[in-house]
Amino acid sequence: MAVLRQLALLLWKNYTLQKRKVLVTILELFLPLLFSGILIWLRLKIQSENVPNATLYPGQSIRELPLFFSFPPPGAAWELAYVPSQSDAVRTVVETVRRTLVINMRARGFPSEKDFEDYVRYDNCSANVLAAVVFEHAFNHSRDPLPLAVKYHLRFSYTRRNYMWTQTGSFFLKETEGWHTTSLFPLFPSPGPREPTSPDGGEPGEEHF
Repeated sequence: MAVLRQLALLLWKNYTLQKRKVLVTILELFLPLLFSGILIWLRLKIQSENVPNATLYPGQSIRELPLFFSFPPPGAAWELAYVPSQSDAVRTVVETVRRTLVINMRARGFPSEKDFEDYVRYDNCSANVLAAVVFEHAFNHSRDPLPLAVKYHLRFSYTRRNYMWTQTGSFFLKETEGWHTTSLFPLFPSPGPREPTSPDGGEPGEEHF
């Protein structure tokens, strides 16, 4: 009985406080209803579409380059860097790639990866570099052939070259910087397939060569 008496006193106290503050009581009752109504209204305004089948994107030809390749830097040409520059085999591979791509581009070699990094840091012309192909094999002589198991890695610019040709992504992300690798999904996911009309998959778009 003592517990029920204490509960009754607590309820009476709360009722008295709420009765003395009528405006606060009305707001406490009205605001949750208002926010719930806003959420329901927004949900009803979103146009949803039922997509029962999978979205299939057409195949992309490696001979069709992204549009930004056709617009080199003013008064200059795109650059394809490669490391190491003293290897004839590496130079032949890179020059073959340069001739295969029908764009205004020249190959630039560097003795080591550190030399390439210094070029990117301190030379203004480094903004023209599309990517760098770094072969991990140690060549003792310039005429050494490529090993059977070729190991290499590509180094791309932190600023995406194709940002102006892709669809706009999240408002809160800097579209010109970074590759958004920390964002597994869009901040505001769209209903249905993501950019179904973009054959290349949409944002961040293609940047191959």
